[in-house]
Order: sequence, then structure tokens, then C-alpha cells
Amino acid sequence: MPPILDNPAIWALTQGKIVLWLLVMVRVTGLLITMPGLGQERIPLPIRAALTIMISVLMTPVIPTAKVMPTDMWQMLGLMVAEFATGVLLGLFVAWIIEAVSFAGHLMDAQMGFSFVQFLDPSSARTTSISGSVLMQLTLLFIFTSGLHHQMILALVESYRIVPIGSGIPGNPQMIVVVVGQMLTRGLQLAFPVMLALFFIDVLEGISGRFMPQLQLMQLAFPIKIAAGLSVLGVVLRELSAWLLPILEAAPREALRLLR
Repeated sequence: MPPILDNPAIWALTQGKIVLWLLVMVRVTGLLITMPGLGQERIPLPIRAALTIMISVLMTPVIPTAKVMPTDMWQMLGLMVAEFATGVLLGLFVAWIIEAVSFAGHLMDAQMGFSFVQFLDPSSARTTSISGSVLMQLTLLFIFTSGLHHQMILALVESYRIVPIGSGIPGNPQMIVVVVGQMLTRGLQLAFPVMLALFFIDVLEGISGRFMPQLQLMQLAFPIKIAAGLSVLGVVLRELSAWLLPILEAAPREALRLLR
């Protein structure tokens, strides 16, 4: 055996780098699991695993070593739980944007009458509405065209400055509640034009039914509301990028705020 391998310092350094790589990989795994697009079921598991390993290998040389390295299995397990929670919290912010758009789609469909039609969305493996699925797919397209997936990986590197390894589970519950409320408000804002247009149609139908009882409002309501809703939805889709891009650009910064 070469003399250099007899040096205990070499083995201690190698062991420290391996532990650091494992902890970095756990935080990267938490981000990719919750990150829309990268962690979806449509991407094969071997590709997701290879992407996690590759990102972890590239990040490890620039990540500072933990001040206190684990000395037993339970300390290592505690650090892994904290690192995984940090990555999940970062990815959840982008997932909440997707959920806000999906929430807007559900509101639109409830007003247009499309809520009766539910189908399995292959991207999320759950039932969703028509408008919600369209808006979610467009949002995923904007995520990749805007480079948000790259910015979130850079935010993951920056998160080690805010939450170093061994700092415990981050996050302010009050801030998380505020962010979720803001996302729901954004979803209501996106759906508001369609809901307002259909509200006026409901008012006109009510007035017409009052003065002309012979009208078959149940038969007229559905096609009129669907036509008006789809027309307004087309206008909303034209402005979707202008509404969505500022939110996506601010996502890495706001996600890091959740860790403080």
C-alpha cells in the first residue's frame, strides 16, 4: 500500500467529502421532487436519479463543509431530514405557482360548466379540469423558456449561505401561510375576467327569465356561458405571459426568503 494511503488525514478528508456529497444530494433531491417539470412522473426515474447525482457532483466543490460533521447514524439521519426539508421548501414555491394557475382554471371551469368534465392529467397523475390543464401546461412551458429551472438550481447553491448544513429545519410558518395566501390571490386574479363576464351573463339571464318566463334558460345558459367563457379565456391566454413572467422571475428570490 502506498504511504499516502496510510495517512489517517487522507481517509478523514475523503470521508468528509463523501458525507458532504450525500448531504448535498439529499437537498438536491428535495428540490427536484417538488420542482414542477423536473420531478414529474413523465420523466423516467433513472433520468431523475442521474440528474440528481450529476447536479450534486457539480455543486459539492463549491459548498462549504459543515462545521460539525455527524459522528453516528442518528446525527447523519437528522442532518439528512433537515437538508431534505430545505430542498422541498425551495421547490414548493414553484409548485405553489402551478397550483395557483390550476386553482384559477378550476374557478373558470366551475363558472363555464366544465367542472363536470374531469380527466387524468399525465403530468401530475391526478384528475384536473380542462382550463386548469391548459393553464398548467402553458405555465410549465414558461418555466423552461424563462430559465427558471436554472435559476432555482442557483438559488439552491445560494441557500447554503442562508441555511448552512447543520442549521436545522428552516422556514417561518407565518411566512409560508402568507405566501400560500398570496398564491391563491394570484389565482383568483387570473380567473377574475372570466368570472366577471359570466357573472354579467347570469344577471342578464336572470332578468330575461323574469320578463320572459317562456325562455328555456337551462338550455340557453350552457352554450352562451361556454362561448363567452372561452372567448374571455382566449384574451386571458394572450396576456398570460405578461402576468406570469414577473412571478417566475421573482420565484428564486421569494423562495430564499422562505428559508430565513
